[in-house]
Amino acid sequence: MLATAEVTSRSKGATLGTVHLTFDPEDHDGFTTARDDLLDQFIAWLQDRAGLSADEADEVATDASLALDWKFGYNGGSLVAWRLADLGEFLLEWCPRKLSVDPPDARSLPGSMASLVSFLDDAALLEAGSAGVRVVAEAMAAVEEEFVAAMGDSSRFGLAKSLFAGVTASGVDLEDEGAVQDWIDDFNAQPLGDRGRVIPDTAFGGGPPLRLPAIAVPADDDVRRSKAAAPILATFAALARYVGDGRKLTQKGNIALADAKALVEVLGTGDPVDEQIGERTFATRSSTELRGLQFVFVWAKKAGIIRVSRGRIVATKAGLALSDNPAGWFDRAVDSLFDLGVLSAQRTAGGWLAWPAVNVLLDDQVVALLVSLYVAQTPVELESLSVTAADVVLDEFEFPGLPEGSAQRRVGNDIIDIVDALALAGLLRRMDTDAPEDPDITRRRPGGVVELTDAGIATVRRLLGAMGVDVPAAGRFADASAHELLAGSDTGDVASFRAEFEMWNRARTPARAAADLAAAVRDLDDAPQRILALALMGEDVEASAPHVRDLANDLGTRGFAQCWLVDHGLVASVELFDRDDLDSFVDVLTNRLIAGGPDSLIVALAMAGDIEQQMAVLEGIWRAPSTATTSLLDAIGTLHPDKRISKAARKALFKRRSGQGIPKRRTAVEPGHRQRTGRNVSGR
Repeated sequence: MLATAEVTSRSKGATLGTVHLTFDPEDHDGFTTARDDLLDQFIAWLQDRAGLSADEADEVATDASLALDWKFGYNGGSLVAWRLADLGEFLLEWCPRKLSVDPPDARSLPGSMASLVSFLDDAALLEAGSAGVRVVAEAMAAVEEEFVAAMGDSSRFGLAKSLFAGVTASGVDLEDEGAVQDWIDDFNAQPLGDRGRVIPDTAFGGGPPLRLPAIAVPADDDVRRSKAAAPILATFAALARYVGDGRKLTQKGNIALADAKALVEVLGTGDPVDEQIGERTFATRSSTELRGLQFVFVWAKKAGIIRVSRGRIVATKAGLALSDNPAGWFDRAVDSLFDLGVLSAQRTAGGWLAWPAVNVLLDDQVVALLVSLYVAQTPVELESLSVTAADVVLDEFEFPGLPEGSAQRRVGNDIIDIVDALALAGLLRRMDTDAPEDPDITRRRPGGVVELTDAGIATVRRLLGAMGVDVPAAGRFADASAHELLAGSDTGDVASFRAEFEMWNRARTPARAAADLAAAVRDLDDAPQRILALALMGEDVEASAPHVRDLANDLGTRGFAQCWLVDHGLVASVELFDRDDLDSFVDVLTNRLIAGGPDSLIVALAMAGDIEQQMAVLEGIWRAPSTATTSLLDAIGTLHPDKRISKAARKALFKRRSGQGIPKRRTAVEPGHRQRTGRNVSGR
């Protein structure tokens, strides 16, 4: 328990004594005890001081209990801190989103909140900074009609409340679990576009249109190949071939057990058949026990690969022809999966540990998951996706019957199942996964990273475009020079710049790209941009090395180029310091500072020798023509741990800022300029 406040009641009517009333989110037991004690005293106060009957006091306390639960779970954990902003968030945001109560029945809540604050103040428990009793009373009276209207505004409903509203609007009794399950199954069977007519889009995180970054869009041929390689398409083709003209189903409409066992091998679903755990064998009795096969079966029917006719499963003509044009089937397969519900399609209604409402929520977060990968433009850890999903679920639902942490673990398993299904669909790929935590219980592979395939990128763009979301593509610098790319892009936005560079690079041969980048290194005056250009050249060392060697023979770019050659193992690090060329050493030090930080800078400066020699170098570089000289000296004077060196840098900086003449930088190796190695840096 996080005890941030200890208070002692001074009220004659309150006997709380010294109590803790602020709680850590993990201290559920401590909160529950304190809440119940506080409510007992509140009920007594309502009867003794406000003159309410026992039943009336219980009703007010019930409202207050809801507010205290909200405080613990959503608003910092302090039960005695009540600002007007807190009350407004509870009444006008959380209650309309989460509280499934008819608007007229909720009318009492604002008045109950005023009573709770009055009680806390009277008991000397109200935390400093809270709103005053009179202010709260006036605000609660003023907000009552707005609150009742908000409780009936379906655009404010969260998913759980929307689901219950949809169920009751259909005339289903919420206490009839079978009828509720049937309603949810029917809801899941509807296409995504139709679900919004039952439950508003705002329940699924709707709001202002997304603003997405421009990305490097894969070429059409790459997308086509990626679609054709989707694993599910090969699985569908194999299923169609096996089924052929027809296979008999069971009376319940399931795949016959003999066919099911054969299909596990043919399709490679990985389902355990007649599973053996220890010395016991658990005989497979129905195809519905084979989760992977059942998923493929349901999906294939939805996609039109197979159909059921007169108690038999039959391959469609289109399904038998799938192998002729697998890429042409991709969008249909993906859309069928989304219509089924990526997670719901893998679950058995009424099965063990079923939570269909959570399945619905996670199914409708799948597009958001894909968008997060789309925006990242880089592999994302599966664990981060699981944490985000758990937050979404726990914000919508409470699971009082589950042990602590159980809900998060179950959501984590759900995310693994979703991601594996999306990988099977060819939308993404998983890498670096761990072995199953307990192979005897589950074959789920945790961990690793996830990224979109080229087909996945194209699909996200298609889906978002259909939703009216702008999906800009990078490429505005595709025909520009490297100088224009670097100078005109927002290089601080790493993802967007990377996308622009990929499109620029894709439009050139490696040799041309290297030559263009080398020209930019010569032309640019900005040191970070020069370093970035060289870093980009590092992506094709073979094509870039001759150009960088030429840059190293030019005194205007020598220091930066030498760093590149050293970093790629093409020259020895001793080449970085030439006592007769301190102008270039300024660029070496600048490169090391920008690329490697202060520690790298300090190591590079130490190449000059001992402390006295390093001070001598600083005294000699203050007139260096590099545009980075001033910033470099300022950095050394601020960051270097040796006081003598930092003082020497500040002294040199003072001289530079005093306005003394600075010579122009030489732009080529001049006749008679001594090379330390007796040869030029190209080694030729």
